[in-house]
Amino acid sequence: MKIRLIAGVAVSAFFVLVLSLRGIAGFWTDYLWFDALGHENVFVSVFGAQVVLVALFTVLFFGILFTNLTVADRLAPLVRPPGPEEDLLRNYHLVVGRRRWLVRFVLSALFALVAGFGVSGRWEEWLLFTNSVDFGILDPQFGKDISFYVFRLPFLSFVVGWLFATLIVALVVTTLFHYINGGIRLQTTGERVQPAVKAHLSVLLGLVALVRVGDYWLARFELTTSDRGAVSGATYTDVKAQLPAINLLILISVFAVVLLIVNIRRRGWVLPTLAVGLWAFVALVMGNIYPAVIQNLRVEPAESEKEAPYIERNITATRAAYGLDAI
Repeated sequence: MKIRLIAGVAVSAFFVLVLSLRGIAGFWTDYLWFDALGHENVFVSVFGAQVVLVALFTVLFFGILFTNLTVADRLAPLVRPPGPEEDLLRNYHLVVGRRRWLVRFVLSALFALVAGFGVSGRWEEWLLFTNSVDFGILDPQFGKDISFYVFRLPFLSFVVGWLFATLIVALVVTTLFHYINGGIRLQTTGERVQPAVKAHLSVLLGLVALVRVGDYWLARFELTTSDRGAVSGATYTDVKAQLPAINLLILISVFAVVLLIVNIRRRGWVLPTLAVGLWAFVALVMGNIYPAVIQNLRVEPAESEKEAPYIERNITATRAAYGLDAI
């Protein structure tokens, strides 16, 4: 058994090395090229940022998924309700046995490596975020230093989007684990979802909604680069329609978080369904239809009048960017 394990590890290591040869060759070629140009420090900075990003996001993803899978195994009922899939699940548990921790670890590690290495391309946003400096100029809409939009907002928006995707993956995989463990039964009489399982999934859904709150909060600032109006930046529809809609979506998302927390101690899925339905309705009507109606019926018939203050903002910002404001 020990010899077979060592052989398996050796074969796996060999295949990993073979598959990595092309990447190693490209890495070494890039290093030699930067070194020949006298920019070795640039290469080291970029590579260092990539290593930090991969390490941080791999560990974070692993921690989120492994923790939830561990909770799913701890909440497994001692006796699984009978069902048509019982034979398949019984065989799974016979094979896995006491090695469930290994399944959790390997599965979490594989997902984490994919998620972590996928972040390496964000090195530029990371370097800008960690080396940001103030410009000393405030934007006219939110009163934040312009450096926030250049250095911090791109990376923060990416992190929030990444967290949202991570929690969705964790929710799906955790639900599958609960099903395998017997906490969820699709074709059975009586309670199909165990109370502890419902509480766990409600917490995960609440975290998803909470991350969505952060996403909407940052979306407010992204309006400063909108191209909907006559000029680039936040224009009439963005300020008078889209921004209030986003603020309302923030409140709806917070309300959804509260409903999902309350649902931990309630039976059924009425509250989560209500939260998701309300959010979807408001997102469609206020987030998409309402701004389009305002743009078509109120702005376009009197565009020069409605957009005048925002065109003036654009001209002022352009003059400052090119250093013409002092002339």
